[in-house]
Amino acid sequence: MSRRSAPVSRDDLVEVTIDRLAQGGRGVARHENFVLFVQRGMPGDRVRARVTRVKRSFAEARVEEILERGSESIVPPCTYAGTCGGCAWQGLDYPAQLRAKEASVRELLERVAGLEDPPLHPILGATSTLGYRNKVEYTFCEREDGSVGAGFHVAGHWDKLVHVDPCLIADPRGLPAHRVVLDWANRHGVLPYDREFSHGHLRSLVVRVGHATGEVMVHLVTSLGKIPKLAEVVDDLAAEVPGLVSVMHSQTDSVAEVAMGDEPPVCLWGRDHYFEELGGNRLAVGALSFMQTNTAMAERLYELTMEVAQPRSDDVMYDLYCGLGSIALMFAPHVDNVIGVEVIPEAIEDANANAERAGITNAEFQHGNVRPVLKFARGVWPDPTLIVVDPPRSGLVEKVVRRVCAPRPERIVYVSCNPSTFAANVPQFAMYGYQPVFIQPVDQFPHNHHVELVARFEPIPDWVAPDDLPVDPPVRRNEP
Repeated sequence: MSRRSAPVSRDDLVEVTIDRLAQGGRGVARHENFVLFVQRGMPGDRVRARVTRVKRSFAEARVEEILERGSESIVPPCTYAGTCGGCAWQGLDYPAQLRAKEASVRELLERVAGLEDPPLHPILGATSTLGYRNKVEYTFCEREDGSVGAGFHVAGHWDKLVHVDPCLIADPRGLPAHRVVLDWANRHGVLPYDREFSHGHLRSLVVRVGHATGEVMVHLVTSLGKIPKLAEVVDDLAAEVPGLVSVMHSQTDSVAEVAMGDEPPVCLWGRDHYFEELGGNRLAVGALSFMQTNTAMAERLYELTMEVAQPRSDDVMYDLYCGLGSIALMFAPHVDNVIGVEVIPEAIEDANANAERAGITNAEFQHGNVRPVLKFARGVWPDPTLIVVDPPRSGLVEKVVRRVCAPRPERIVYVSCNPSTFAANVPQFAMYGYQPVFIQPVDQFPHNHHVELVARFEPIPDWVAPDDLPVDPPVRRNEP
């Protein structure tokens, strides 16, 4: 029996009504009973969409025109909405965004994690939906009039850029730096880097703002070689950006689009860090340090982590993927001791400096990849009663899950920035005797589909390890 051919072809224009949002944030519609995933389609919208890709069982499309808005659709506040590749959900009312995110988490927990009745709590909404980003990475580009601009990728086009001024989700205290750098570039003819012809200088502009302190760091990434009039942009920034404490510079010869250099960044002015306050601690944040980009919601996320973990004064806590120590330092006054593990050496330096600054003496930080560090820690470090993991978007590989569960901690708290990979980890935890007893989504990124969550795992009652359960071989240690 032959398959029915798709009723659409690439570049076709079709009129459809968006039924719902799929995982990944795209709208789902049907055309002649054929599924279309529509970029920037909001539920209830009647749209004219252009087909961009056709597969056997579905097609992909992007909105060309909104013919009629759904009941939950709104006019986006941003001038660049629909062109800029960020903030794809600005056209959706914020309460509807929260409902969609909570529903997506539930669907993943049921379909991927295999939980029939997941212990899911209502999503925690953001306190602010605009001006919340403390870090913005702009890419330099050439504008239509030939002048230098800086912005983001055009929606659906990784080879096209759109100049953006202002970005409404960026902390407004960082916006003057964006304008000062562009004024300097246009005044002196300093051009964006052209990857095709390896011509030009300007690659990326990273602006970071301390939410609680108002301190501003500017990080300019350029191609290799002498940058014309570089001293002048430093002087301009120092004179015109309130709160500026740092101007950093990196160079790279990579043909890829990157926001960091080949070598550690050089401090051109001020200090090589800015300060942020989080969880009652004053944190030094370097140019390459990871920091949650929504500080206000990171504060709430970490408070929730504390509430879920229920730390005790006799706890031995491991903080895995600890970054610059934000979670570890928040927990330190409430536990016996904390051991943080992080693969980025600069972050470990920041964590140690932040602990010393806070007068915290019961926290230590280990540089290394979590998987081998946990393997060799057995019998060297005290076994943990509490483990907090805050992994990257890729989640945990199965061997890390195994090593997290091996010392049989009483509680495991998982802070996830990607519910898809979290859901995939849930059956792996079950294989090693742990189940989630609490899961709560947290919205740190209004106007896009990303959502974070905090979960607590506890040992499965009466669980017995099967005979064929993978285990690590004993670690051979050199005798003294």
